[in-house]
Amino acid sequence: MFRRRLHKPGFTLVELLVVIAIIGTLVGLMLPAVNSARESGRRVQCLNNLKQFGLALHAYHNDYGSFPIGNFAPNPSTYIGGWWAFQARLLPYLESKDIYKLCNFSYQGDCFDWMAIQPPQNDPAVMIPSFSKCPDDSLRDAIYQDPVFGNYGCTNYLGVMGTSGTANDGILLHGGPNSAINFSQIADGASHTIIMGERGISELLYGWPYCGYGDGTGQGDNLMSTQLGLSQGYPDGNHDFHFWSYHPHMAHFLWADGSAQPLTYDTDLGTLQALSTRAGGEVVEVGQ
Repeated sequence: MFRRRLHKPGFTLVELLVVIAIIGTLVGLMLPAVNSARESGRRVQCLNNLKQFGLALHAYHNDYGSFPIGNFAPNPSTYIGGWWAFQARLLPYLESKDIYKLCNFSYQGDCFDWMAIQPPQNDPAVMIPSFSKCPDDSLRDAIYQDPVFGNYGCTNYLGVMGTSGTANDGILLHGGPNSAINFSQIADGASHTIIMGERGISELLYGWPYCGYGDGTGQGDNLMSTQLGLSQGYPDGNHDFHFWSYHPHMAHFLWADGSAQPLTYDTDLGTLQALSTRAGGEVVEVGQ
């Protein structure tokens, strides 16, 4: 009896190598598209983070008749309320009441004093929710650690205080109890005035959202002026005082009407500063 030999079909080594080469080529062609889609998704998430702040700012205005003070200079006799930032006061409107309850705005001392005496599990300074951080920033979860001042988390979204740290011509100001701005004071129009913007976190881990002392004029921690414009930044500590982001060629901004959109790095200084004033007499249109 003869057995019939069956020949099973298969690939030769050459054919297998050709198939692997084709797959490799296809993967190489797809990777840029995949990475672009991921970056686009991160940009959308970042933009939505700012829109959440816009909703919170409007809700706060509805309750109090004004936007919160950007950061609060301490009473020289009691230090009560000193340096607490607008981001801390918005926490109840951002579904973060648990963190808000750990912030003591009536403590007889500034916010840094309050944070320094908190046990780690009750320290709001390190409790930075995801909506305060840009998903493109690799330093978004870093914690500044200091044996004297304590530990602080960072934010990517800062309030716009105007054209400089002392001009007081923006919306979220550094000042005292009379520094709160309301819609009626935004003479240039809420749809023509920026109220928050994006800045990358540097290796110095600068930019603490709940305590805002900054450079002494109130900017750098939770507030920023447009004095140094909008341009590419780098995480080397030399770019802490201008708006920039880890997104390619642009940074996101929030307008006082609650809308948000990017501004590219080729936006000139005059345009950016006109957008940052609440009553400068100039109305700037920015394309969507």
